[in-house]
Amino acid sequence: MWLHAFLDRLLRLIGRKGRNPPGAGPGDACSLLIDPFAGEASDAVEDAREGSVPVDTIRAACRRMQGAATKGELLRIIAGEVGAFDLHDLEAMNVRFERKVENLPEDYRDRLLASVREEIFGAHHRLFLLSRNGSDPGMDDPPDPALGAYAAMVAEACATKAREKDPKYLYLKYLLSGFTMFVMREPAHPVGTPFPGGQIVDEWEGAYLCPVRDMADDVPYALCPYCPSVQSTEPTFPEMRARRRERRRRECLANYWTNYKG
Repeated sequence: MWLHAFLDRLLRLIGRKGRNPPGAGPGDACSLLIDPFAGEASDAVEDAREGSVPVDTIRAACRRMQGAATKGELLRIIAGEVGAFDLHDLEAMNVRFERKVENLPEDYRDRLLASVREEIFGAHHRLFLLSRNGSDPGMDDPPDPALGAYAAMVAEACATKAREKDPKYLYLKYLLSGFTMFVMREPAHPVGTPFPGGQIVDEWEGAYLCPVRDMADDVPYALCPYCPSVQSTEPTFPEMRARRRERRRRECLANYWTNYKG
């Protein structure tokens, strides 16, 4: 009930409500982006070759993450956990999402999939580059205090998932997102990730803007409450960047003439 109400509110804010075939509406896309448990019915039977990740192992790793004193220490913990997965796992994770969005409109689906591939493969590549390079500016800084709550949420979400099926891919998603949000201090969904209706995750003057950031706090096990992005106060359509630049230019000019003492 809460999810239907949330999606209805979300569509009124960022999209256009209309008639769509099952599995092809904006609500489906929003749900898949925000709710990590969405689209479970479309998951295929797990490959028999794929190993599982015990819940006790996940809980132990989450406790280590909670105890990380620096971003560098957190990076090493996450890299160690992700190291147990291989390229096949990343590809399988991507294919699972492709199946979930196969009925979305082609143009939107292609843009969404490009962002999801960056979310998976891009994060994985940066994670291991950074961990192999050793030191990096900011790695001695403490992680955001929300890390403790995030790690506790991951352990609970994976335990919930394990009651029905292997939490392996859910855990991998949380690990990659944890690296992105708490080590890199970037939004879980990359800048440019499209939402139905045309708005995107955007960046402006050092801040990450999301059109749904404050609306997903009540979705169980969502990444949104821990994401460093902020709720946008105006639409984040791609063309808004040019408007913001023009507005800032005008403000700078007005400030210059106001304070000009020549």
